[in-house]
Amino acid sequence: MIVSHNDSAEPIGWECSACGDAGRISGWEGSPYDLGRPRPKSTRPVNFIRVSDEVSTALRDIALLDSDCECAVFSAYVQGDDIILPVSDDELDELIGTVAADANRERNRRRRRRLDAAFAVLNQAAGNPRRQRSSSMAPDGSVARDESSPRPPSAATGVPELDVARVQRWCGARVPEHARHQVRLECEVARRQLTIVERRVPWRDDLGPEWTSLPIARLRYTETAKKWSLYWRDSNLRFHAYDRLPRSQHIENLLAEIDRDPTGIFWG
Repeated sequence: MIVSHNDSAEPIGWECSACGDAGRISGWEGSPYDLGRPRPKSTRPVNFIRVSDEVSTALRDIALLDSDCECAVFSAYVQGDDIILPVSDDELDELIGTVAADANRERNRRRRRRLDAAFAVLNQAAGNPRRQRSSSMAPDGSVARDESSPRPPSAATGVPELDVARVQRWCGARVPEHARHQVRLECEVARRQLTIVERRVPWRDDLGPEWTSLPIARLRYTETAKKWSLYWRDSNLRFHAYDRLPRSQHIENLLAEIDRDPTGIFWG
């Protein structure tokens, strides 16, 4: 694939180097797919994590990244023989949880090994108090070390168990008992997030016995603020922050908003 793009105000031109098909892409500015849009500035330090090309590729291939983590993954840059992944602490926690969830669902052994390798690298970085840190990104490779007050590994490696139980109970109540042999609503638990997933029986015999899965919403927990944020899923299985509801310490508020679904964004 050949891509040409000289000015941010101009459409993106593309051409297939194999078949010669070509076209132009416009109207992407400011959309959830605009990975070049300015990211909110944070007072928290950024971690510059060295990863291999294989790990970077595995992260880019994850379908269920939310918009913040997607921006972080695609902002990785080359420095010497390494690839530098700049992520905040929250984005690192989110990536670890997403990689773990993706690896658990993956059936292809080769891709699962790549995801396991990515999880090991990210998890090691999260537990390493002397990883490279800076208060701002440095695409030229210059990194300021903050060794004076390293952050120790967090003792809390998951979300509040009581909130997990609340979501699981809510999922069970959404589907009547007489219909659960055909459809279920389940809660997938990861490091800092809960993903609400709808599962259905195969609608054709040739699809095999495995139930299909479709993510409905994601609840992300920020440990420092002790608050939950709500994310919605688009048609391309990408998650985006739900801006009609502020973060809340009470997960019931987020579940009530999913139930109410005033814009039809969760249930259609």
